[in-house]
Amino acid sequence: MTHIDWIGFIPASVAVILAPGPGSIFVARSAAAAGVRAGRSAMLGILAGDILLILLSLLGVSALFAAYPSLFHTFRLAGASYLMFLGLQLFFTSPGNRKESGSVEPAGSFKKGVTITLSNPKAIFFFMAFFPLFLRSGGESFLYSYAIMTLLFLGTNQLYLFFLSQLSSRVGSAFHENRRLQSAAGKTCGALFIIFGIKIVLFSR
Repeated sequence: MTHIDWIGFIPASVAVILAPGPGSIFVARSAAAAGVRAGRSAMLGILAGDILLILLSLLGVSALFAAYPSLFHTFRLAGASYLMFLGLQLFFTSPGNRKESGSVEPAGSFKKGVTITLSNPKAIFFFMAFFPLFLRSGGESFLYSYAIMTLLFLGTNQLYLFFLSQLSSRVGSAFHENRRLQSAAGKTCGALFIIFGIKIVLFSR
């Protein structure tokens, strides 16, 4: 029989979810720039990416990366390059050259959300290592317990990203006509994506 350490798992999950990362920044930026629909689509993309990573961790992709470090390194560089590409796009694009919020397709935010989540294969190791920390003993119910923890983690993350998209949409509409603020927000988000990309290359092991 497998038991879940809820007292440890719940606060640890909340801490992980609240920690700033490329996904939450992308959701906030999408909602602020293009409205709540784009923010929600970005949120769904991030969640879909998380689900894929969790499934991949269960299928043993982390073991494949461990067995072939060069393969993992290739994926890591590709993911970091994508984050830095997005960052450079945001950093060097002026507000006047950006699409108007009404012309942004939610499907585009969804696809980018999935890609941003999958751009860091290190997350596969995270999901494979994080959940078992709070499981006590093993047995046939391991997958059931893993599924319950996954649903709770994703549900909490969804609530946080939903709130973030709503708040960012309202804040974004408040200074939508102020190009100076738009430029500062875009450059800040761009710089953060570039920093995350560099961090993946330099500090991930």
